[in-house]
Amino acid sequence: MKSIHSCIIMLIINTIMIFGVGMVDINHLRENRRHGSIGLPVGIYLMDQAAGEPILDNHWHEEAEFLAVVSGEAVFQIGLSTYTAKAGDVLFIPGGELHGGYSLRGAACSYAALVFHLDWLMSQGDIATTQYLEPILRGRLVPEPHAAAETDGLAESLSGQLMQLIGMEHSEDPSKPMRLKAGLYLLLAEYVTRDAFVRREPRSSLDMYTQERLKTVLTYIDTHYARKLTIKELAAEAGMSEGHFTRVFKSFMRKTPIDYINSLRIRIAAALLADRRISIGEAALESGFDNFSYFSKMFRSVYQCTPSEYRERVELG
Repeated sequence: MKSIHSCIIMLIINTIMIFGVGMVDINHLRENRRHGSIGLPVGIYLMDQAAGEPILDNHWHEEAEFLAVVSGEAVFQIGLSTYTAKAGDVLFIPGGELHGGYSLRGAACSYAALVFHLDWLMSQGDIATTQYLEPILRGRLVPEPHAAAETDGLAESLSGQLMQLIGMEHSEDPSKPMRLKAGLYLLLAEYVTRDAFVRREPRSSLDMYTQERLKTVLTYIDTHYARKLTIKELAAEAGMSEGHFTRVFKSFMRKTPIDYINSLRIRIAAALLADRRISIGEAALESGFDNFSYFSKMFRSVYQCTPSEYRERVELG
């Protein structure tokens, strides 16, 4: 029984994307996830989170990302910085940077993301690569992280161009790869025209070490969430004392390690509940909860409904 359900879990994890209520992608914490394909390394994602639902758990990927808020508002975190973003705002997230989002006063939020690898745009020795793309890839030059529609003409230009590219998600036009590539150049060119860059020194080896250690722990949690995890175990994985690990984790993730684990488990359970073959009790056990009352309490705190009500909502939606 356990092995069958494990296979079902992996199938759900590898195929579900966020499209409306209850559809979640819980595999995005893994660094080796491919966005797009080898020939077309661009991932296009449309997210529609109802009021009170989780927006985006902190994660990372090697690719850079443009994120445009379509409606509503939310607070997005990039590294240790936070930005309140509303409809029309555009965020740029450098590759390898921890980032996530959370609801602002319970507001709903819809947003679109374009995830791409800068290597796809680079040509050895040309000026665009040496002056801009290479420094962006290395983190020495960062496009303005938050272009706000209310105060910045940059946002209007970026948002319009970005949504055109997002609209190509299901296009079968043979020119799609060329249009996506050209569109990404034009988006980055907006920052060049307006000199809208943050220039920074390379991160200190200590900062890089800390973030890499944290990524290791996130991957460890992503792999072992179904069993009991302790702060002592996670701190050892990070190579830190328990107190230092807890402080570092909370500063980056905006929640304690235990809260983060519970949040991940609840999202996994929510994905499992979309499959009627898995009972609610089995979804709780498979996602790491051995106490059903505690599971129900945690689930309600995240989704404002019971697991059974959530399952009905998913089926109706």
